[in-house]
Amino acid sequence: MAAYRLNRRSFLRSLGAQSAVIAASLSRTAASTGAYTVGVGNSSDSYQAAQTAIAASGQFPSVAGQTVIIKPNLVIGQPCTTGITTDPQVVRAIVDLALAGGAKGIVIAEGSCAAGGAPFGPCGYEFFTSYANPPSLIQLVDFTTQPVTLVKVGNSGGLAYQEMWLPVMLTEPNTVFISAGKLKTHYSVGASLSTKNIVGIAPPKEYQVIIASERQDLHYRGINESINDLIRVRPIQFAVIDGVWGMEGQGPTAGTAVPANLVFAGLNSIAVDLVALQAIEISAATVPYMTYAADLKLGPSNTSGITVTGDPFAPIAFTPATTPPIVWRPIPSPNSIGLGQQTTISYNIPQACYAQVQIILDSDVHPGISEVKSLQPFTWQPAGTYAVIWDGTNGSGTLVAAGTYLVQVQAEYVIDAVSTAVNYASALIAVTS
Repeated sequence: MAAYRLNRRSFLRSLGAQSAVIAASLSRTAASTGAYTVGVGNSSDSYQAAQTAIAASGQFPSVAGQTVIIKPNLVIGQPCTTGITTDPQVVRAIVDLALAGGAKGIVIAEGSCAAGGAPFGPCGYEFFTSYANPPSLIQLVDFTTQPVTLVKVGNSGGLAYQEMWLPVMLTEPNTVFISAGKLKTHYSVGASLSTKNIVGIAPPKEYQVIIASERQDLHYRGINESINDLIRVRPIQFAVIDGVWGMEGQGPTAGTAVPANLVFAGLNSIAVDLVALQAIEISAATVPYMTYAADLKLGPSNTSGITVTGDPFAPIAFTPATTPPIVWRPIPSPNSIGLGQQTTISYNIPQACYAQVQIILDSDVHPGISEVKSLQPFTWQPAGTYAVIWDGTNGSGTLVAAGTYLVQVQAEYVIDAVSTAVNYASALIAVTS
């Protein structure tokens, strides 16, 4: 069925209604309310910059008797001066605060898909194995070797998942989870900061849908939606961004290192990321997971309500990454239909591109994409809002069984023999008997 255009007011009305329903389902611990403060450290001495930023935020959590789990960004085995990985001295500043605060134990954990597992050695983290007294107080842990469990996303499901796999250690009581991200632009989502850093907690094998594509299911369902589902199943309790050496261009690994000499810290990862984006002059509108997080009341929508404290600094214009076209999350109305009923699915593409719309099946327990029906083949579409109709049938015209389905929109700029970057967005649709 060909897509038809919707006016912007109708689309925004449907988006707002669904956002309100989702927001209402958030637990009080997941939602962030009130004033936001972000501390900034400005120094080429990364330990000092981190100390200043954290102290300026005034929000380091109480950790007495708790296990502190610190998640740096160690995507590959490269030193922090490449702009790729989190500086171990920034993490040391967090560790020292946790030790001084009476933490029961400290775990520095990463779920890198790098060959050989989390690259603590090449990234300069091995000194932590003998840093504390007793040495066992600090552990370097590879998330990919840990047992996992399914966790529900909110009370009524998330943006793309109803349940998600997590390492068991992140679900245990008396733990404080700290994201120590990197100041980087990103070829897929626009920027990789403290919030995007949470992708590394998703077990790669549980979300591998084709060989050598760990966590690809998160992308197929929409990486921006998946990020927000992850921070709902395991909220970040304190956020730090290492930008002493940042990265511009085609991050997270193929960009250019920039000596920005900045560290950002605060209680709310969205607020911290917004200040960092402003510092590198990247628009938050080009980082869709930030918009979704604000809609879900996980953090502020802009910097107007954020108090920035600590060292003064001048913005540094980072070269943005070349990304696939943004496609905003489709909105099915209604999002639950009975057998034989239909739903109208609206979606928005802010730039002209090729777009495709499908109904797919994908299990939360055993991820693996299968097409149910194509609603629209790849078609060049001008920027705008469109809609397609699904009547609850498969490609053969037979009514589907009751269950949970996804509408998936794919967007790319060029379709030819050489595959280009593709962006995905999806939403859940319940089919009832």
